[in-house]
Amino acid sequence: MRAHRVNMTVERELQDWLADRARQRRTRRAIDDYACDWNRGPVHRRFDRAIAALPAQTAEAVADAVRALFADDGWVETLLDGLAERLRGDPFFEPPFRTINSDIHGGLLVFEDERVSIAAGVTRVAQLAAKKNAKRGPTSVSFTGQVGVAKFVRAGGARVSFWEAPEITADFTAAAAGQCRRTGERALADGEILVVDGRRQSFVIEQARANIVLLQGSITLDQAPVTVEYDSTTRAYVGCSANGDSASRIQIITTLLRKLDCDGAFPAIAAFLDHPDFFVRWHVMKELLGIDAAAALPHLKRMAARDSHPDTRRAARSVLDRVGAAAPRRAA
Repeated sequence: MRAHRVNMTVERELQDWLADRARQRRTRRAIDDYACDWNRGPVHRRFDRAIAALPAQTAEAVADAVRALFADDGWVETLLDGLAERLRGDPFFEPPFRTINSDIHGGLLVFEDERVSIAAGVTRVAQLAAKKNAKRGPTSVSFTGQVGVAKFVRAGGARVSFWEAPEITADFTAAAAGQCRRTGERALADGEILVVDGRRQSFVIEQARANIVLLQGSITLDQAPVTVEYDSTTRAYVGCSANGDSASRIQIITTLLRKLDCDGAFPAIAAFLDHPDFFVRWHVMKELLGIDAAAALPHLKRMAARDSHPDTRRAARSVLDRVGAAAPRRAA
């Protein structure tokens, strides 16, 4: 009954808020004011100064700066106190940060520039346990391709396993992926900071007794072009995916153009055949073949002969071989 009364009260409060335009404007203004205060405030200025003052613009140097920032909990308290104050004053206040959500983790992206993003969030122990205990196939170990810094503000009694794999380089190939290997496992303490080079290192939360409060710095500077996954049981390479937003958007847009059968889609997509990422070039080629295989054939031949990446050349030659094998059958 008590829960029912609480739900009724919340529903009435929401209806009142939706009916009060002036109150909605005050909420939006409070959100905008908080965003301005945060972006211009001492915490954000400290982030900016720390990153701008780096003697060298490398992933390792940025990681050192982020680690130093994470060693001080004061800015986290400032962030949480500011949000709590505004939520007490207005239950419909929404933090003006991008959210990060997965099946076990939720958080807010509180700082972002072209070199690093910093998020604060919680890994939920109930969802983590459900994921670990669910009946499923082999689990994977993901290597992000980025240097990362993680601070376990509240470790929640977590135990993590540590993994290594061949380094993900700009000319990564499936043949060079090899196998990953487990290097150890241990418990984490509250306040512990891990610096993990996701181009060759990874960690997996194996278990926890309580929710984990986590700060995460993801460094995009010097990142590898792909995220790579391995089977945690066989240690074998499973696959890779695009690491950058730009590459992912190009793949999504070219697929959409092909499905929509847009006029001019073929030349628009073909313009990306010179993209620096090999997996984008191959994705583009597949979409061109789907639009007009005959028109795509000269591009496919050039890719098979001259593409800079061996996996792309190999894939293009494989398609050419199938096309060549199919041609006599059609003639017959």
